Amino acid sequence: MKNSVLFGNGLNRISAKSVSWNELLGKIKEGNEFEDKTLPNTMIYERIFMERHQSTVGERADEMDIKKKISEAMKEQGSNEVFDKLASLKFSDYMTTNYDYAFTKSLGVEAIRHSIEDIYSLRRRREYKTASESINVWHIHGEIDHPKSIMLGLDHYCGSVSKLDAYVKGRYKYKKEKRRTAVVSMKNKLENNDFCNTSWVDLFFSTNVHIVGFSLDYSEMDIWWVLNKRARILAGNSAYNNVYFYSDNIDDEKRELLESFKVTVVETEVDNGDYSSMYKNVISGMINN
Repeated sequence: MKNSVLFGNGLNRISAKSVSWNELLGKIKEGNEFEDKTLPNTMIYERIFMERHQSTVGERADEMDIKKKISEAMKEQGSNEVFDKLASLKFSDYMTTNYDYAFTKSLGVEAIRHSIEDIYSLRRRREYKTASESINVWHIHGEIDHPKSIMLGLDHYCGSVSKLDAYVKGRYKYKKEKRRTAVVSMKNKLENNDFCNTSWVDLFFSTNVHIVGFSLDYSEMDIWWVLNKRARILAGNSAYNNVYFYSDNIDDEKRELLESFKVTVVETEVDNGDYSSMYKNVISGMINN
């Protein structure tokens, strides 16, 4: 079975010009400081937006202003040696919750953009072709070249989950070559072992998925939903793909929850704060799982 990767902002933090979530949120707060120790990022964003939004200004215009600031802040995000190591695996598919293009800088080729989605990112795919291979990169939470697609708030997350639900149930339709196209349900895909790969969602059922550099906070409801739906569909079936979650710091509650969702938790160690070496070791081990 093929392997795929889902990576998050943890890999960005190795870079010299890394941008943290706290820095991003600080930029869009614009001096409106408030306590957010217990608030998930989705709620922090919604509070920022609602306290700024004016009835005299269109909701979309207000939101675009915030997302453009995030886009500008992420443009300087550089690549690093961990991304080089990840690219060396030459997997066919890479998924990321990151909005930037730090990883794809390691691929060294120009992208072919396939998605025409405006807001959501079920089909947001960029293809990178070399003389010997083709690599797909799925920006599942949007990308900085299209600020409207950047997913942060509760409203955007919930809308995305509704799209995911329609896709898995076979009710999702989209335009392809000016014609309305429908997908079949995930259960039918599994029964026939025939995946259209219209969306990154298929990868969670048809490949061994390695999740790295991603804390999987409980506000990431879209990923939790996919993992839960996969576990429900595959309940009692021993012939299925594997999902691996790599973490150097996971509490028992989250580990046990993931295991109940048929996710293998791989606990890793960090020596003297050397996350770069830790990630490289994790990446090297992916091909052996």
